[in-house]
Amino acid sequence: MTDPPTEEELARWERRAPGWVVRCLKCGLTQPFGKYGIRLGAASVKKCTLGRCPRCKRICCHVVEKRKNKQA
Repeated sequence: MTDPPTEEELARWERRAPGWVVRCLKCGLTQPFGKYGIRLGAASVKKCTLGRCPRCKRICCHVVEKRKNKQA
């Protein structure tokens, strides 16, 4: 297993793709999209990609989507 990301890594990933996450459609693992790419401005709200999930190790669809605001 890999070590959990540090606060510095999380901040760097958030700067690369603010508010965007990648979610595995098989197991539900959510990770910051900045870990994998850059997405500053986007025309669509969701995008599907194909790749291997680090948790379930399956090759499946992953959804790149804007994180929902946690305002109540």
